[in-house]
Amino acid sequence: MRSAVLATVAATCVLAAGAAPASAQTCPHPGTINGVSVLIYCGHAKATVKVGATTFSLKNGLCKKAVGNFYLSFGAVVTQPTKHAPDSFLLTAGSSAKPATHDGSYSGTTVLMTRAGKNYIADSLTLTLTHSTKAGTATGKIEPTLGNAKLAFHVSFTC
Repeated sequence: MRSAVLATVAATCVLAAGAAPASAQTCPHPGTINGVSVLIYCGHAKATVKVGATTFSLKNGLCKKAVGNFYLSFGAVVTQPTKHAPDSFLLTAGSSAKPATHDGSYSGTTVLMTRAGKNYIADSLTLTLTHSTKAGTATGKIEPTLGNAKLAFHVSFTC
């Protein structure tokens, strides 16, 4: 299941990025961090994330609707295998059966997150979009990729 989710999110990164070459105004755009190729997300989105008992804030993120899906992305996502990935957050919601293109609740939402050197994955969150898809929340359980302890997860965001 995890490998299928990872493959889906990798394809999502490509779809969300588009095929155009990067310019100063393009977001997301390719870059490098510590010699590792990354896709850097930027924009006006802000989020507050709670994983277990830990709460942290994210800023300069991207909200995007494409191909019937809703995407929320922060940070720098690695585009090649690496031992020390930078912090990142990717949320993907929607399907051909129920596109996430308007306010409402969407089950089966996926999150991939790297925080302080640890990787997390969730593939059954519930996303609620509000304010004409410019805000929302996602809740459920998330787990470290190198463990099986499920942690309570909640994110609230604005675009």
